[in-house]
Amino acid sequence: MEVFILGHAGSGKSTLVKAFSQFLGSIGYDVKCVNLDPASDPIYKAEVDVRDYVKAEEVMRRFVLGINGAMLRAVDLMLEFSDRLKVEGEFVLYDTPGQMEVFIYSESGLALVERLKGSQTCGLFLIDSAMARTPENLASAILQNVVVMLRLGIPTLTVLTKSDLWDINIGELLRKINFGEGVLSEIMENLAPLFEYTTLHYRTIKVSSVKKSGFQELLSALRELFCACGDLS
Repeated sequence: MEVFILGHAGSGKSTLVKAFSQFLGSIGYDVKCVNLDPASDPIYKAEVDVRDYVKAEEVMRRFVLGINGAMLRAVDLMLEFSDRLKVEGEFVLYDTPGQMEVFIYSESGLALVERLKGSQTCGLFLIDSAMARTPENLASAILQNVVVMLRLGIPTLTVLTKSDLWDINIGELLRKINFGEGVLSEIMENLAPLFEYTTLHYRTIKVSSVKKSGFQELLSALRELFCACGDLS
């Protein structure tokens, strides 16, 4: 199963890859980690590291670009090495760039995902629990989640990270969205149906990479994505 780890900067992608891969390995799975961030060295044992082929800082110097332009160019260059970035394993965790937009909104990023996909490919969209403490922030995160699913075209689980720091009550936040007042509340109420396009509608998955909690539930949800006999409820 190929699992793309997605989310905004600081959502805990790399720490999740490290902790979740250790969890999977501890229960007997053959798990491989691949770093797809040309601007960051992996904090886990990477089977393949894209920085062995493309480094953002070298792209900056070579093409005289700022960091954002270099990241976009780096993703273009990564396509040339896509065959070397694809590995086999029961679980392959692809750690995507911290700047999610350069990966999700570039045609090269989409093409790279397409080349790395297998018969069972999915995504984990990570939401930092600290950023989901208000209805406004939750609605923004849900919008990003839906955009990611539309762009990549792969089944995606919504995962709340850093649950050891914040315990988020999704039901209460949605109640505030539905029964709030004012223009902002009206906007968010109109966005509420998008919530049904995320797996938060069926199951709230909360994990902590520090405490390694919630990983069994996350594993069960991943299995159910491709199990005709299972569901996410």
